[in-house]
Amino acid sequence: MRSFLITFFTAFCACAALAQQVTPPVQRSIRFDFISGDSTRLSFNEDFNLIEDSCSQVYRYAHVNIQGRKYTGPFRDVSKADANLLITQGTYTSEGLKEGPFTINYLNGRLQAKGNFKNGLFDGRWEVFYDNGKPKITFEADGKDIKIIDEWDAKGNRTVNNGNGTYRADMGFIYWKGKLLNGKPEGKWKSKKTSDDSDLTTEVYKNGVFQGGSTSVSEYHDVSRMVLISPDIFPFTNAEKLQISLTPCNGVKPGSVVNASYIGGTSSFNDHIAELTNAFIKNGNLWSISGQITLDGEVNERGAIVKLKNRDPGYSDLAQALISKLRSLPNLQPATVNGKPVKQGFTITYTFQTGSYRYKYSFLPVRP
Repeated sequence: MRSFLITFFTAFCACAALAQQVTPPVQRSIRFDFISGDSTRLSFNEDFNLIEDSCSQVYRYAHVNIQGRKYTGPFRDVSKADANLLITQGTYTSEGLKEGPFTINYLNGRLQAKGNFKNGLFDGRWEVFYDNGKPKITFEADGKDIKIIDEWDAKGNRTVNNGNGTYRADMGFIYWKGKLLNGKPEGKWKSKKTSDDSDLTTEVYKNGVFQGGSTSVSEYHDVSRMVLISPDIFPFTNAEKLQISLTPCNGVKPGSVVNASYIGGTSSFNDHIAELTNAFIKNGNLWSISGQITLDGEVNERGAIVKLKNRDPGYSDLAQALISKLRSLPNLQPATVNGKPVKQGFTITYTFQTGSYRYKYSFLPVRP
C-alpha cells in the first residue's frame, strides 16, 4: 500500500471545504492510502469529512478520481475499530453518480436505510429506520418525483399512513410542512426556519401538482422549490465532497461557518440561472455586445439574493435588466454561523462575446 500525503494549512483547507475557521492556521496531514491503481483507503470522521487517520472512525475503500474529485465503481465504508462492521456499501458510475442498490448503516452497524439509486437520484422503494431499529419513513422515487408512503415519529406514532397525513421534510436550517394526499403534497405548504419557526415560503398544490408559490418579496409559478426528501439525508453523502474536517485530531471544534447553498444542488441552481438568462437574451438584441458585467449583492438571512448592483458603469441598461431577471431565482439555504442564518456576499460575472455568453458566480467569505 502506497500513501499520498496531503500537507497544508487549515486556512487553505477551510477555503477548499467552503467553510471557514477562526483559529490560527495549524499544519494538517491527510493521507490517501493507495492500494492499487486508483483503489484507495480514505479516513473519515463521524460526519464523513476527511481527517487524520489517528482519530478517524470510518475507512472508505473506493476508486477515486482525484483530479475529477469523484468516486467510481463499487465502494465500502467500514468501522475503523472493526473492519467487519459495514457502514455503507454501493456503487458509483464512471461519472461519479450513485447507481444501483445501496446499504446504509449507522456507525454502530444498525441498518439506517436500503434502496436503489439511478443516475445519482433515489430510485424505486426506499425504507429508512431510526437508530433503534424502528421504521422512520418509506418512500418511492422515480427520478426527482418522490412519493411518501409511510412515516413514523421518534415515539413510534404513525404520522403518514399509506400516503395520507401531515408530513415534515427537514432540510437543515429550514423545513417544509403540509398535508399529503396519496403520497403527494396537497393544499398549502410552508417552509419555515428550524430555529424559530418563522415563515419563509408558501407553495400551493392541487392533486399533487404545483400551482404556485410566494415569498415575502415575490411570487413564482415556474417550478416548485420544495424537496420532500433531502439528497443529503444520509451522512455518507458528505464523503462525496472530499471535504476536510476543520477540526484536527484532539482539536476543539471552532464556530461552525457554512456557506449559502441551493437545496437542489449546484447543477440545479446553475440551470435556474441559465434559464433566466437565456429567456432574457432570446428577447434582446445582444449579438453586437462584447464585454463583462459584474453584479454584486448578498444572500440575506432568508436565502434570497438581494441588493444586486452593477459594479461598473458600462452597459447599465443591460445590467439592470439582468438584475430584474435574477430576482426570480429560487431562495437558497443561507450561510450560517453556529447554525444561525447570516448574510453573505454574492457576485456574478457575465462575459459577452459576439452572440455568446458565459457566467460565473461565487459566495464571498462569511464574517463570523
